[in-house]
Amino acid sequence: MRSLGLVRLSPYIRRFAVPAAMMLVSSLSVDAQLASAQPTAPRDTASFPRRSNSAESEQARQAQDAFEQTHRQGLRFYNGGADATCEEQINRICYWNNNGDVPPPAERNDARIERLQLIEILTRAAKASPSDDWVAGMLVRYDIEADRADSSLKAARNCAGTTWWCSALQGLALHSLNQHLEAKNAFDKMLRTMPESMKCSWTEIALWLSNDSTVQRNYRGRPCEQRMKDDERLFRLAQPLWGLPANDLYSELLARHTISLVHGMGRIPYDLTFGADLLESQVRYGWPVNWSVQNGGVADPRPPQVIGHEPTPSYDFLPSANALANPTAATIADFPLNAKKARMRYAPRYASGFQVPPYQFARFRRGDSTVVAGAYRLIRDLEMGRAPYNATLVLDAFDGKEPIVVRKDNAPANAALLATIGTSPFLASLEIIAPASKRVARVRAGVEPLAKTKLISDVLLLTKGDPSEHPTLESAAPLAFGGADIDGGTTIGLYWENYLKVSPGAPATTSIRATRLNASFFQKLSSSLKLSKAVQPVSQRFSDPGRPDGGSGRTLALGWPEVPAGDYQLTIVVQSAAGKDSTSTIIKVRNKNN
Repeated sequence: MRSLGLVRLSPYIRRFAVPAAMMLVSSLSVDAQLASAQPTAPRDTASFPRRSNSAESEQARQAQDAFEQTHRQGLRFYNGGADATCEEQINRICYWNNNGDVPPPAERNDARIERLQLIEILTRAAKASPSDDWVAGMLVRYDIEADRADSSLKAARNCAGTTWWCSALQGLALHSLNQHLEAKNAFDKMLRTMPESMKCSWTEIALWLSNDSTVQRNYRGRPCEQRMKDDERLFRLAQPLWGLPANDLYSELLARHTISLVHGMGRIPYDLTFGADLLESQVRYGWPVNWSVQNGGVADPRPPQVIGHEPTPSYDFLPSANALANPTAATIADFPLNAKKARMRYAPRYASGFQVPPYQFARFRRGDSTVVAGAYRLIRDLEMGRAPYNATLVLDAFDGKEPIVVRKDNAPANAALLATIGTSPFLASLEIIAPASKRVARVRAGVEPLAKTKLISDVLLLTKGDPSEHPTLESAAPLAFGGADIDGGTTIGLYWENYLKVSPGAPATTSIRATRLNASFFQKLSSSLKLSKAVQPVSQRFSDPGRPDGGSGRTLALGWPEVPAGDYQLTIVVQSAAGKDSTSTIIKVRNKNN
């Protein structure tokens, strides 16, 4: 949320609050606001926006100004709390994170009716003067505000004004409709036809980066084309879902510039001149979709503040510096969606929420290749809604080659997707969407190929032992537990592969044990006296005579006793005359009552 100045307000969608005294200031002229919103606008944009002198266009400009004045005066009070503090002070603007706040009040019915009346006037003006850039921009803006996304796209396609501007409006409308590939194509056309200096300004992400002077200087000091090329990796890592046909975060950046330019063309609910601070806040955090007013109470002498509420929930999709430097070595910690003091946030229109699911990446050797099993679980603690789900596993080596993509529609609540990689490390993105609830579960982490020298695979946890007579990774995948957190006192299944040469005449020995990590002194003492299984709850050893079919797959149902909650290292050791090797994974045992 955003507010003007250092005003204490509550945290919801992000807001701007503007003193009423400032709201009474008349809006600047269109040209003056454009100059304020685009302080570095080049000379070759002097003819933009094209404006018609027709009676319909003049009526539209007067109607837009009158609508916003009435709109502001009729805003409802917001009672979301008064404890918000300024997260970012951007000149006149006070921004704070509004995730988890009380929703804004519903808009007045008469405001919705008045907006539709304005749209009718703008539609007549657009028909009379299709080359009027101002009219086209305002019509697309208000159609989107009125949740008439299809109408906004029609208006954008009827635009006959400045070429790049009409493409920008089409990109904005398509992006609002979640038509990601079509939005990308429209914005690509915009970038090809707009003035070069505007292209450089609209595509830079300096505002998303650290405010450190050295970082900013190094970023802005690079030539435009080089900077755009370098930014491709960051945008790839920051793309919310790799399973989509285009990068919607990149389109969101260009959509934010487009709508900001429209806002700078006329009166806005805050009734302020659209300056560089409003532009920065919208480029970083998006534009408001609701407005309200709020004050500090009867004892507060200040006039009511106008609050701008952006969409929620919103997330910081930027990767860490470590992930940017070495993507295939990244861990889940390098993608903190809910980072505090974020330099940017984005609320994808296709998702009502992002979360990290329980997951497991396990590797299995196939000659010179490795099969990666990306397992997930959508039960317990995850509010994903009802099935079916659409699951996607994407692996990107960041070597210029096409990523590996495996999809499964109508996927169950827990399973594993299988993908084959070569000898290079990859960054894996496991993505599950619940179409009914529009919830998204996503996890990203680097995956190394399994070394040729390994004699045993990783272990894949299952909901139960694979009942197949000859278990394989393919038969075990639908049974994947999808995580490494379990309840004590339950039975889980294990699947692993033994690459030792095993035959009835030369059996192997398999040992399975689990050891408590960071056990206390008394737990270790009790374990040594065999009074407790708190330190080593699992310990098994058995002979592996091999399989008649020669397959490498092994499966076991493992009873896990009730032990204190904590982290346990599960280790499988295989040994024969041909060699010895082991594999380990960390099991997190939960308290059943949690």
